[in-house]
Amino acid sequence: MIAGRRPLVVAGAAALAVLIGLVAWTELNHAASLADGRDMNAYWNAALRLRDGEPLYRAGVANDSNLYRYAPWFAVLWLPLTFLPKEAVLVGWMALCLAAAVAAVAPLLRAGPVGWAAVAFLLPFGLEGAAYGNVQPLLVIALLWGAPRRSGPIWVALAASLKLVPIVLVAVYLGRREWARAAWTVALFLALVAPMLAFDLSGYARDIGSGQLSLLTVSSVLFGVVAMAAVAAAYRWAGTRWAWLLGSLAMMLGLPRFLLYEISFATVALAEEPRDVVPFPPRVVEST
Repeated sequence: MIAGRRPLVVAGAAALAVLIGLVAWTELNHAASLADGRDMNAYWNAALRLRDGEPLYRAGVANDSNLYRYAPWFAVLWLPLTFLPKEAVLVGWMALCLAAAVAAVAPLLRAGPVGWAAVAFLLPFGLEGAAYGNVQPLLVIALLWGAPRRSGPIWVALAASLKLVPIVLVAVYLGRREWARAAWTVALFLALVAPMLAFDLSGYARDIGSGQLSLLTVSSVLFGVVAMAAVAAAYRWAGTRWAWLLGSLAMMLGLPRFLLYEISFATVALAEEPRDVVPFPPRVVEST
C-alpha cells in the first residue's frame, strides 16, 4: 500500500518543488527590479523635516517619499545620518537590510530539504523588503530573535511602534500567563508612540492606498473578525510549539494592507525559546 503511494508522493513533491521554484524565481526578479531603496527616502526625508523644523507627519499617499507613519524615535535615529552622503547611507542601509533578510531564514537550513524549500519560498519576500530599503527585514529579525527572550517586551514594543501589528504578540505572553511581560510590552509601546502627540497629526496619512491587498477594503467587519480570530488562536495555543507560528499569522492577518514582502513575517514562526525561559504551561515529565 505504501509502495503504491510512493510514486504519487514523489510526483507531488516534484510538483511542489517546481511551484516553489517558480514563485521564488518570480519574486527574486521582482525584488531585483525594485532594488533602489525607495522606502529609505521616507525615513531620510522625515529626519530632514525634523532637522529643519518642518512637520514630521506630512499628508501623502501610499509610496510617497514624504509619507512617514512611524513613531518619532525612528526619525530621530536617522537625524545624524542626514549629515552623511545619502548614497553612502543608502548602500549601508540596504546591506544591513539584506543581511537581516538572509539571517531571518538561516535557521531553516538546519531542517534539511523541507527547510531548504522553505528558504527558497520565504527568502525572496525578505529580499524584496530589503530591495525597497524598508525596515521590514530588521523588524522580522528583531522579533524572531527577541520575542521569546526575557527582553522580548523591548523588541516587540519597538517593532509595534513602527508597524503596529507586532503588538498582537502580546497575546502569546497573555496565553502563557506572563502578565509582567505583557504589561511591560504595552507600557513600552505606549511610551514610544506617546511622543507622536507632541506633533501636528493633521497630516498623518490614514489612507491604505488604492489597489492594495486588504480585507479591510472588502469589509471592515470581516477584517475585524478574521484578525481577532487569529489573535485568539495565538492566545489559546500560546503554550504549544505553534505559539510563534500563530503569532506571525495574527500579524499578517492584522495588517490593514498586505504587501508581498510582509509574508516575511512568517519567519517569526522560527522563534526558539531560550533555555532560561520556560513557557507556560511547563512540560510535565511523568516519573516511572
